[in-house]
Formats: sequence, structure tokens, C-alpha cells
Amino acid sequence: MRRLTGLGAILATAAVALALLTAPLPVVAGSITAGETDVESEDPRSISFRVSVEAESSLAAATFSYKVLNPDGNVGGGGEADFVPATQTDATFVLQTITASRYIPVGSEFVISWELTDLDGTTVVTEEESFFFLDGRYEWQSRTEGAVTAFWYGSNDDRADLAFEATRSALEDTQALLEAEVPYPVKVMVWGSESEGELAQQPRGETFDSQVVTGGQRVAPDLIFVFTPNVDVVRHEVAHIVTKVAGDGPFTRVPAWLDEGTAVFIQTSPGQGYSTAVNFAIQSGAPLNLRSLQSPANEASKVNLFYGQSWSTVDFMIEEFGRESFAELYRTVKAGSPTDEALETLYGVNQDGLYNLWREANGMIAIDFAERNDGSSGPAVEATRAPLAIPTSVAAAPRSGAGSADNGSTAGGDNDGDGGDEVATGIGDDGANSAAGLIVGALTLLVVIGLGGGAFALLRRGRA
Repeated sequence: MRRLTGLGAILATAAVALALLTAPLPVVAGSITAGETDVESEDPRSISFRVSVEAESSLAAATFSYKVLNPDGNVGGGGEADFVPATQTDATFVLQTITASRYIPVGSEFVISWELTDLDGTTVVTEEESFFFLDGRYEWQSRTEGAVTAFWYGSNDDRADLAFEATRSALEDTQALLEAEVPYPVKVMVWGSESEGELAQQPRGETFDSQVVTGGQRVAPDLIFVFTPNVDVVRHEVAHIVTKVAGDGPFTRVPAWLDEGTAVFIQTSPGQGYSTAVNFAIQSGAPLNLRSLQSPANEASKVNLFYGQSWSTVDFMIEEFGRESFAELYRTVKAGSPTDEALETLYGVNQDGLYNLWREANGMIAIDFAERNDGSSGPAVEATRAPLAIPTSVAAAPRSGAGSADNGSTAGGDNDGDGGDEVATGIGDDGANSAAGLIVGALTLLVVIGLGGGAFALLRRGRA
């Protein structure tokens, strides 16, 4: 082989170098840089999240993700963000907080992040950021002492102080009654009035909302709303924080009459509206069957009696059987026993028997109940409820024209349903369904007879 020497070797080396310099280079993926997230919320119904993005090869996709921190388990979601494809752009995601399937209350803590992809396929996920959701219409202040934080705005300092102190005292009293401890901090959001906080509430129906004044709500395991500056409104809602910890287990929970009755018991007094309603029912011999109180009343006309009788039943249980047995009842239900089974274990009666004991203690005669062979009790065994769904309790009083109650009266709940009459009269839904069934059956029989007669006539004609 001939070797290149001297000038030839130099020229050959230069040619190789030139070829290397002019050959196509491997493509290097462009970088993506994201700024901090800007958050805006004009009112409690939605939140707008926006992040500025620099992408050398232009932004091609952006996904927003969030988690709402909750003692019962975080709730998450997200979706595709809106943006204009460019090397420098903003990605925006608008989260509706109050819809038919979602309720994220003011006072919730978010953890958020973005996933960003450019045209070259490079993907980056931003570091998680924390965000505390407040009603954007107001400038909020806060105060934290121990396990309680109160939030308020404007000149509502007195309301905030009242709510703060009532929260602390109610936590202490309810925890002592139920022998249970809330293992997480509690937040209290204080609005100036019900109207100022109306947009933050989850609607319960136009008719109900128009007839009931909402004083407060427990909207998450660790969060309550206060609209009325009343000690008993706060104590009622705070009690629900403890009843949930004390009585709700993975598969069982306390019935509404026990939950709400305990909350009213923790008030400094049940309030004139509740007392009057239950006393009238006793005097007229028309209280509600205890089994009909598994869910709070969703009719304004029954609110006072529902809560009055629930309180009266709880007051009777504590007076008759003592506080220790009452706390044990909560523990037993939390451990997995249905309500009837827990009552029979501790008091020797099921809900029907307890109702009769209460009737007799109030001067009414016991009533006969059909034997229950299925061993069922209310509420039915169920899986753990998803957090941040519906407010777990609503402190309220019927509006004018829907009954009367003082400012201390509270009502509402997280379950649909209402108390029913002790003895059904007339034809209800079941009776109407039965009557309809008989009519349909009779018509069907007539059609069958007609068809059969026609077939018989044709058969005879064929034979002829």
C-alpha cells in the first residue's frame, strides 16, 4: 500500500477534518423552563392556575395535576391546560370547585404540579407547590393557637375571636364526652354573614336553601364554615368533627340522629326552636320513629323536630345510662358493629327498643314493632365516604314562614332523606305502586284472554 507522506499526508488530514465539520450533528433536545404558578380565584366557585413556560423547541403539551390534602385521604385530579404553542407562552388551567360531582371548599390546601412537553418530545414535571384556597373576594387574616386556626376578613375580629374560643372549648368538651381525640389541626373559616358566604356553600336544592338560614357547616373532616356569630353554631359544627373521629369506621358510621343529637347536646342549650318542636310532638303524641331519623331532614318543616328529637334521645341516653356507655357506643360502631347490634350490646335494646324507652320516659306508651328477622339496622354498612363531597352538617334555622328557631338553633346534614311519620296513613308510594301493579296485571289478563279467544275462533274456523 502506498503511504501518503509530506504535503499529501497534510492535505488528506485536512480533508478528513473538513468532512467531519460539515457532517450533520446529532440533534440536542431543547430545554424547558417553568416559572412559579400564579393562582387567581375571583370567587369560591373556581380557581385559575397559570404558569409561564420557556421551551426552545416550542411547547407542545401541558397537563395540570392537583391534590387536595384531607385527613381521610387526599383527593386528586387535573387535566390538559390551555396554551398557545410558542417558545415563550403561558399554560392555564381553570378548576371548577363547585359542580354536580365536585365540591372543594374554601380552606382546602392544594399540592399542584405541571407536566410540560415540547415539540422534540422532551418532558419535564415541575416540583410540587402548595396553595391554600381562600375566597378571593376578601382579604383574609388568620390566627393559630395550638391545633386551631381561624380565618376571617375585614372588621370581623370579634366574630373570629368568638369562633376561635368556641372551637377550642367545643373540641375539649366533645372529646371528653366521647373519649376520643381529633388527631389533626382544625380550621375555621369566618364570613361576615350568610349572604357573604353563600357562594362558598354547596347548594342543597333551591327550595330548601330558600327556606333555611345556614349558620354554619362542617365541610371537611378538619374544616368548618361559620356564617352566624353564635357560640352554639360553632359548638355544633365542631362537635361533628369529633363525632366523625369517634364513630365513623371503614365500614360503619353512626346514624344521623346520634350524630346530630350529640352535636346539639354539645351546644350550651338546644335552642327554643328545637325544644318547642320536640315538646309539641311529645304532647301531641306524634314524634318521629327513631328509624326514620337515619338521615337529616331535607324538608324545612321537619328540621326543628328532627334535631329536637335527636337531641332529646341523646340527652335521655346519657341521663339514663351514663356517659361511659355513650362513649362506648361510638367506639363499638366505629369498630364495625351496626347500630342495632351496638345498642343491644350496651343497652340491651335495638333502635326500636330505645325509641320505646324514650317514649315511656316522656309519658307516652310503648308501641309494637314488627319483628326484625334480617338483623338490619340503619344506616346500612357502607364503604368509607369520599372526602370533600357534600357538607357533613349544616347549622341552620328555618327561615320565616318555615317554622321558628332562635339563633342557636342548628340543622342540616350530608345525607338526603327526611324523617317520616310514625304510622303511615293513606296510600303512599308503595300503595300507589301496588295499585298500579294491580291495574297493569288486570289489563294484561284481559289482553291474554282476548288473544286466546281470537286464537280459539281461528282454530274452529280452520277445522270447519
